[in-house]
Amino acid sequence: MSRFPKGSIVRHKTGQIKGVVLNVFDQGERPAGYYIKWDDGNHSYHSENELIWANIDRPRMHNNLQSPK
Repeated sequence: MSRFPKGSIVRHKTGQIKGVVLNVFDQGERPAGYYIKWDDGNHSYHSENELIWANIDRPRMHNNLQSPK
């Protein structure tokens, strides 16, 4: 099971830039993979162990995502 659901606001462990989880790739027993759209406009793929919540006080979700309905 993935730690960061789609729409989560995360940051890379090595930097301060924040991003939004666009896609989650659950890989069974291996750590999940995430496709992230960063604040600087770049997109990249990262494994779960490379990411942390952007706000350590509480998880945040991006609220501009379209409803699946």
